[in-house]
Amino acid sequence: MVRVSEQTTMQIDQARFEFASGAPRVVERPRVWRPFAEQAAHILCLENAPGDVAWIQGRFAITLFRSAAFVTVESGRSLAVERNHVLLMPQSQLFTLRARSNAGPGPVTLLLEASDLEGLAVPDRPVLVSDAECGAQVAALIGQLQRPVGLVGREPVGRSLLERLYARGVPLGRGRSWSGRSLVPVRQYLHANLREVIPISALTVVSGLTQCHLIRAFHLEFGLPPHAYHLRLRLAAASELLSQGLPVSTVAYECGFADQSHLNRRFKEVFGVTPGAWRTAAAGNQRGVNFRPADSHGQQFLQEVC
Repeated sequence: MVRVSEQTTMQIDQARFEFASGAPRVVERPRVWRPFAEQAAHILCLENAPGDVAWIQGRFAITLFRSAAFVTVESGRSLAVERNHVLLMPQSQLFTLRARSNAGPGPVTLLLEASDLEGLAVPDRPVLVSDAECGAQVAALIGQLQRPVGLVGREPVGRSLLERLYARGVPLGRGRSWSGRSLVPVRQYLHANLREVIPISALTVVSGLTQCHLIRAFHLEFGLPPHAYHLRLRLAAASELLSQGLPVSTVAYECGFADQSHLNRRFKEVFGVTPGAWRTAAAGNQRGVNFRPADSHGQQFLQEVC
């Protein structure tokens, strides 16, 4: 039996109080945690502070928007979302968010494992759900996952909820190519080479474009310049290895970072938490003592220029 300290109990009580009201709270820094309930412990939960986000996740993601924002998904156009809209995001696709106001809370994202999607026809494009009932159900689910006791059912993200979200959602279309030719081979090349830094000269060979034309066209079509896009792919791979409990130094080597310090800096810039904090929350198995804000300060979004 895990003993919970008095300090941890106070944190639990405070968290329960903060999520009791109807209005979502505003956190000052990002958090990453796993639910206390054992049957939901495979879900990884991320709560963003207000501000901008640009990331790629290594898992299927359900994102609940708790404030109005402008959202762009890979190869798509920017769109406006409102509070309690839900985005269903396939793994390994770029997601960028720009808040329409700094006053409201940031989004909350649930990262699911492949087993949660077995037997479900999951489109390869993101799906936006604006249905108020679905948004309320996802918000209620997140509220349950925040609680320090097992109050969720056997399937916290049940098949019926996923099917309902897809039935009432709208797949987001692809934007047109800005280069006059497909840049998908460049994207595929970046996905296939995650353990090394890829020079822009190698990508010009793949695309047949000049460096300036390629950088500009890739940014317009996929949402970030090639270098920044590839960095987020490597960080997504790093987050998955950290979730498996691998040491930060090993993850840095496996994902092609110069050293542990390099990974620490880049990971915190994009996700808002350190790799060590992510690893502790994601790979920890003591559900009763890991409900705490991840160690993070400063901005969670850094726009790189290639």
